[in-house]
This record gives sequence, C-alpha cells and structure tokens, in this order.
Amino acid sequence: MISIVQNFICTKEKRLKVIQHNTPKISEVFKDNPFYINYNSTINSDEVYSLYKNNIKNLNFYNNLEKNWGSITLALVNEVKTPYIITHCEDLEYHITSNEWSQMMEEIIKKDISYLPIGRLWKYTRDEYKSNYIEGDNLFLYKPSKSPGSSFSVDGIYKTNLFKELLENYLKYYPNNESNRFPIHLPHHFEHHYTEPNGPRKLEDNITYAIPKTQILTHNCEDTETYLNK
Repeated sequence: MISIVQNFICTKEKRLKVIQHNTPKISEVFKDNPFYINYNSTINSDEVYSLYKNNIKNLNFYNNLEKNWGSITLALVNEVKTPYIITHCEDLEYHITSNEWSQMMEEIIKKDISYLPIGRLWKYTRDEYKSNYIEGDNLFLYKPSKSPGSSFSVDGIYKTNLFKELLENYLKYYPNNESNRFPIHLPHHFEHHYTEPNGPRKLEDNITYAIPKTQILTHNCEDTETYLNK
C-alpha cells in the first residue's frame, strides 16, 4: 500500500552514522515495501548503496546527479505503483515497530487520509494544537483549513497522486531552474514554494489530513546541519 521515496545526499560523517544506524530499522518496519531511492552525490555513494542493498529487499536505487530535487523526485514517483508514498530526509530516525506501522497504515487507508506530515511531531502533537484535531486510534485527524503547519513537508506521507500533482505543478512554476529563497537542488525549495498561502490550507475541506499521535520519527541532526549538508 505504500512505497518509500527518497532523493538525498549524505556528505557528513555524522549523518552517515544516522543512515548506518537507521537503515536496518527501516528494513524491519517496511520489510517487502518497494523503495525508490536516488543518491544525489558521488561522495559516500558506494557506502550508501551498500547499506540499502544489504538491508532493503525491494530496492530501486539510482545515482542521478542532476541538481534538481523536484525533477528527480518526480521521476521516482512516476515509478510508484502503490496508492501512498512516504518521503523524508535521511536524518529521520524511526521509533516504531512493523506491527505499529501496519496498524497506523490501516487507519490511514480506512480514514482516506491524503497527507500526513511526519517531520515536526514534537511540535504538532502538543496540547495547544489538539483542539483542531479529531482523535483516532493512532492518528489525530484534521481538515486542511485546520492544518498546524504552513508548508507541505518533504517529510511526510502522501497519497501518491497528490504528491505527484504537487511536484508537477511545482516544476511548471520553475521551468528554468531559477531559485527562490533556497537553491533548486534542495528539498527546502519545494517546501518554500508550498508555504501559505500556497500551503496545505489551500486545499478544500472535503479531504482529510492527519498526524501520528506519538513521535514515530525524530530528527537526529540539527537543522543547521541539514542546511549545510545539502
């Protein structure tokens, strides 16, 4: 029901250690799910490929070096055959078992969730946001107009068709690879483009978003390093 899509680099030792530690965990959580991975650098490329190859059963791995995050990510998404995708940066660490993940996915499918951010769970699971949520078994549900976040995140679970549409429209808006606040090879460029008033609140309330009730993932590295590592 879900595929894993990642397009990233890892040129720092600290972040490489995160991948070394976390990839076996990911393989346990997702087991036979398909992975579509692009490693966008030559630095540490052999090490990263070996980590994925030795841990992931259903792996599609590329080393496309084009400096356009959106274009490469869309190419990966175009290969996906599942109704949902999960995408996130390489520094997110999992704190969930395979069984817990399966229970959460069952609720995502049952509730027909379109988008589920996973990058700032420490913030969006605070009590101050809960008045806008409807409590489920494993999820807090909410309508787009009640979104706690102002951007569509590159750390998230999406209906595949929604994420594909966002990428396609984003690339039409930047046909010549021109930059906004961030260079176009960074995922931050996508998030900046899809910030309010062009963010998750712009969609109509006939669809449903959600957020996990617990911190199933956490960032292992500081934000400043995230910026510098790209």
